[in-house]
Amino acid sequence: MRPTLTLFTGLLASLCVPAVADTFSTAIGLDYSSGDYGTGTTSEIWYVPVVGKYETGPMTYKVTVPWLRITNPEVGPDGDPLPGGCRDVESGLGDTVASAGYALLDGSEGGVLVDLIGKVKFPTADEDQCLGTGETDYSAQVDLARTFGPVTGFATLGWKKFGDPPDSDFDDPVFASLGFATPVAIRTTAGASYDWRQKVVSTGSQIQELTLFVTHRLNQQWKVQLYAVKGFSDASPDAEGGLMVFHAF
Repeated sequence: MRPTLTLFTGLLASLCVPAVADTFSTAIGLDYSSGDYGTGTTSEIWYVPVVGKYETGPMTYKVTVPWLRITNPEVGPDGDPLPGGCRDVESGLGDTVASAGYALLDGSEGGVLVDLIGKVKFPTADEDQCLGTGETDYSAQVDLARTFGPVTGFATLGWKKFGDPPDSDFDDPVFASLGFATPVAIRTTAGASYDWRQKVVSTGSQIQELTLFVTHRLNQQWKVQLYAVKGFSDASPDAEGGLMVFHAF
């Protein structure tokens, strides 16, 4: 699941629609990625996240519970290295991610929207099946967005603290994203983002990838997002695409 896309969806909604009451929303997605990650063997990941989000005042709380199917496991859905020695195909529950965000600035009257976010990845995936590292990870980030006429620019800057599996010593990387979105039709917005992350192991690579996306609002409750990703490093997939469906109550 692309972190920049969820960043864009949340920030644009906050910029366009002032919060007037507590809101609860859900989302479900389907993501497919493929790449050899520098190994010479193609690894494929099917990722199906179910997301719940609750917004109250300046606070936003979110939980993501995914299902995974990985062929030739090499990395997880976010490019995290996985332990070796697993079967050719593994599937099951992925790692659960919970986050809490605080809107430091709400972006009103053409200003900058600033969100401070903390995340915890709980090791609900089975590391013996190479569906996760079996460790708890933490991250902190700052998300920003601002409108420039019809164009919305957005960015993120963060740091991730990895839990180290046995016989591993992961680095704790800085990550960043930069992108924009603009209306292209009635209730339809398109844009692009570039994602980067420092390498996690000394013999690994940085994440470098470009994402193109389109978001269409069906009505006040429903919206759909399509995206495609091209990776430019061994830590990124050669190609990736996905769909997210959002519903607000």
